[in-house]
Amino acid sequence: TPYETHFEYRATAPQRVLPAELTRIVRRALVDVVEEGTARRLTRAFVGRDGQPIALGGKTGTGDHRFDVYGKGGLLISSRAVDRTASFVFVLGERHFGTVMIHVHEPDAARYRFTSALAAQVLKSLSPALLPLVEPGACTGASAPSPAP
Repeated sequence: TPYETHFEYRATAPQRVLPAELTRIVRRALVDVVEEGTARRLTRAFVGRDGQPIALGGKTGTGDHRFDVYGKGGLLISSRAVDRTASFVFVLGERHFGTVMIHVHEPDAARYRFTSALAAQVLKSLSPALLPLVEPGACTGASAPSPAP
């Protein structure tokens, strides 16, 4: 067993694993979720220095995971909430991606009724902190920070 290990980066030629046409179609569908769909609240949440919105796309999801007990003839005898989840998986700009997930486990799950809109709102609320990582010097559409004195 070595006491010291050195790691060295060895660059390799990139290899395309999906056709470019397919990735363009999927990206457009994800951007539509923000521009026209269930994550509309994120429209213009990230704005570049040039005043143009940074492309943001994703997929929303809401889960109400239940344990159901059925009787004879398919009659529902009981049902209890096991978990409640809200998620937003996203791509931001050309190089960034992530996931926002809210999860509540039983016994508290039954008391919550949130949807994936909560996950989208969390990302929107985090946009001022994330934007400098995406585009240094940019400002958010929600509220631009004041310049330093």
